[in-house]
Amino acid sequence: MPTPLFKLFLLALVSLSAQAANLSGAGSTFAEPLYRKWAEQYQKQAGAGSVVNYEAVGSGEGVKRIATKQVDFGASDEPLKRAELDEKGLRQFPVAMGAVVPVVNLPGVQAGSLKLNADVLAKIYTGRIKRWNDTEILALNEGIPANALDRAIKPVYRADSSGSTFAFSYYLNARSPDWKKSQGVSKELKGVSGTAAKGSGAVVEAVKTTPGAIAYAEYGRALRDKLNMVQLPNRVGVYVKASPEAILAAAQFDAEKLLYSADPDFYLVLADNDTYAGWPMTTLTFTLVPKSGPGAQKVLEFIYWGYKHGDGASRELGYVPLSDSMKIGVRKAWSRQYGYKAGL
Repeated sequence: MPTPLFKLFLLALVSLSAQAANLSGAGSTFAEPLYRKWAEQYQKQAGAGSVVNYEAVGSGEGVKRIATKQVDFGASDEPLKRAELDEKGLRQFPVAMGAVVPVVNLPGVQAGSLKLNADVLAKIYTGRIKRWNDTEILALNEGIPANALDRAIKPVYRADSSGSTFAFSYYLNARSPDWKKSQGVSKELKGVSGTAAKGSGAVVEAVKTTPGAIAYAEYGRALRDKLNMVQLPNRVGVYVKASPEAILAAAQFDAEKLLYSADPDFYLVLADNDTYAGWPMTTLTFTLVPKSGPGAQKVLEFIYWGYKHGDGASRELGYVPLSDSMKIGVRKAWSRQYGYKAGL
């Protein structure tokens, strides 16, 4: 019969083993619901020793934490260029697709009916368009009664370093010369008009409680909170509504290209895509993984589980799963870079 001391020794081994199998991640608020849902389902299937803890601190902070090895993986909606990945000893892989959407609180305006474009959005956020019944907005929205738009515009933007801000500013930078000249691309907006709110939740709350408000938010969050989403034009001027089909269409070309890329760094930005049916502000969210070490393999196991079993949860939360061709491109990179076959 085992002695009490031996039993304690066995319990300690089990505890250490469970801790070793656990993972910690931090970063993107955009991806928080997805990682939390995957983690919950992953633990149910893989057992108590497969706990994944995720902290939504924003993409910028997530990059800092994985670079300094405070966590096992980071999460960012802005991809890192190869030079920065090499400097930080990281690799990045897309996990799921989503979108950034302009959202408004305009009582009397039917959900999904308002049309804006990059020039108008740029002028709103730089303070040059201050009312919803401005002539430039009315010209885009002949079907909306002018009296429904007779109120002040109250812009809201992210206060923290955010991948959503990166996608929003990237789109405006590509399509509005004025924005390109005055603001450029960044994870943080400086010197713009409106109210800053920290985190996705605070942005959504500000929009919901402020008549006349406009903000940019994650598609899944806007869907779950029943926010009024704006239409945007594609490259030839046809207005598109955000939808899972429009988000997937935006990534098709890049997905096919990955199959033939020898050693991709997955620097994929879809926030200014040329696809006719694609949502103009589509975005990917990325997992950042150390280039080597046992922890990297465990992160890949978790992400591979998500690729195989997590598409239903992705759709339920308003994300769009990666296409099969994009998943194959990622798994081929894992095989070359880590020797991780993942079903290949």
